Amino acid sequence: MKLNSGRRMKLVGSMLLMLVLSWQNYVSATEPDNFYVFDESKIRINGKLTPFEATYDIKEYGLKRFILNIYLHSTNAAEPPTFNVSVKFPKDKINQIWNSKTWSNKSYFSMPSYDRAAAGFSIISGLTINDHNQITLTCKDAYQAKFVSSNIREENDSIIFNLGFFEDNPPLSTLQDYQAEVMIDFRNIHFSKSIFDASSWFLEDEFKEAVASVDTTNVPVFSTWYPMHRNIPLENITKELDSLKTFNFRSVLVDDGWQALVNMKIDTSYSYEQNSYETMNLFRQKCVEMGLPLYLWYSLPFIGGNPVVLKKFEGKYIRYRAPRQMYVLDPRYPEVRKHLVSTYANFLSEWHFDGYWFDFLKGFYPQEGALIEDDKGRDFVAIDLAVDTLYADMEARLKSINPNIFLGQKFSIVGPNLASYQNFLTGFVGVEKTQVVREKMVNNRLLYGKYTPFMEVVAINPREKPTEVALKIQSVLFGNPYLSFYVATLPQDVKQTIRFWLDYWRKNYKVLFEGSFEPMQVSRFYPVVKVENDQKIIYTVYEDYTINLPVELNKPMDIINSKASLEIKLLSGKSGLEYNFETFNCVGISTEKGILKTKGKNSIGLSIPAGGFIRISQLK
Repeated sequence: MKLNSGRRMKLVGSMLLMLVLSWQNYVSATEPDNFYVFDESKIRINGKLTPFEATYDIKEYGLKRFILNIYLHSTNAAEPPTFNVSVKFPKDKINQIWNSKTWSNKSYFSMPSYDRAAAGFSIISGLTINDHNQITLTCKDAYQAKFVSSNIREENDSIIFNLGFFEDNPPLSTLQDYQAEVMIDFRNIHFSKSIFDASSWFLEDEFKEAVASVDTTNVPVFSTWYPMHRNIPLENITKELDSLKTFNFRSVLVDDGWQALVNMKIDTSYSYEQNSYETMNLFRQKCVEMGLPLYLWYSLPFIGGNPVVLKKFEGKYIRYRAPRQMYVLDPRYPEVRKHLVSTYANFLSEWHFDGYWFDFLKGFYPQEGALIEDDKGRDFVAIDLAVDTLYADMEARLKSINPNIFLGQKFSIVGPNLASYQNFLTGFVGVEKTQVVREKMVNNRLLYGKYTPFMEVVAINPREKPTEVALKIQSVLFGNPYLSFYVATLPQDVKQTIRFWLDYWRKNYKVLFEGSFEPMQVSRFYPVVKVENDQKIIYTVYEDYTINLPVELNKPMDIINSKASLEIKLLSGKSGLEYNFETFNCVGISTEKGILKTKGKNSIGLSIPAGGFIRISQLK
């Protein structure tokens, strides 16, 4: 039978319609009811935009990643407007929130601030209960996103991710055009990767510089903080430096407080007692003999109650800190910046340290409430811009004296702020606050990877047990260890514990810093951290958590028990598997070895010494 052309076209059309309907039914059957599509309907721009007009476009940025370009234009120059950009996302897909400017918290409608330890840029992520990314946002613009905030709110069955622009301390300038880029990542991957990818996108240029300049030869670091705060004479600390060789420290940090200890008056007229100079110089010479770079922690802007300096800079303070009776100089005055730069430079010229560890950026932080004073000749209005200029002037002057001088961390440390936990850091109390240290360590690793600026001086006192010392060091295991103690007073088993874990950190540096980094359970402040490379897997268990035991284990796996209880739980994926195992106590001594057998898809309970670890490998 032959069909005319009209009937053939109708038949082809009917067949195409059936195919389309079949495909739609297939899609409906295979896609979940809450399937999310990112498009213009999910974006909203609100605010006091006049006289600016706002437009935007969306561009793909790889698989399930997009760049939202925001453009503002005004016919005439005007101050930057206050506005916000929001993205709508299904609430039922999100169980946890991570935010670079707040505490990580399972209650994402009430997130307290990090105080002055927030990141300088916003990254906010919505995660599943299993720590997988659902949505991550970050933003960059010509101002390095300094004037961009982030928050979220609930709206019916959705979570609204919001970026606020120019809400607090906007730049005192006018403009006709403004552009911002918002990177949005919907990949279903471990949240640590989505956060680091967002940070790498924002800090692309800085990371390129860090690759060329990163130097790990100066860690671990021995800090003089503990013995100095125990009023141990510097001469005695110098005599103990030889014993540090057995701990494999790579540098020495003379912590703040040394000025009073050696009767120095550097903050005023750069003068000091001659015997104090000789004492400090002997300390420096000893470090040179041992091949240890010597760094100085120096928070110069805290000028105390010295009447000479107070009179010289009267009315040029940014704040007063009671009850410590400390005034903080205002860097918006050119004479203040000149004073600070000259003081550092003069001291470096005479004392020949290898570098400074600047703490002054914290003292100048603009969100702590500056004193309202009459303008007596400021050349800056914005504090952060004045600090940037101060640092640039400082760097140029100091490098003209010593081109290889070390000037501290490349990036600003993020929180949480540990000001409320200073007793823990002195080593005078137990280890119950290691959670706060651990969270700070993890947050910095998430943002900066192996370039982490994380440093918390963990002090060790002679009353602590080896287990407690091991737990302390493990709380900073994925950062750069800064330890402080007085060797002469430590028991032998404590010294051996320190040696073992510093050696463990050194031997496993590549997997700790260059392997994949996966902290678990944001809402529980990272009770487990996993790192892995081609040669090794390391889990550190800070709280009760069940670890999956791979069916095929082609490299050794260390599981560190960094908690007081002894039980470590494993979940086997198959019955009848056998592995070699060996357990070690907190001092690094082997306590047991044998063969681990799985008997089913059940949880396996192991007894691991607190502060110790088990090493599991495939049975050969």
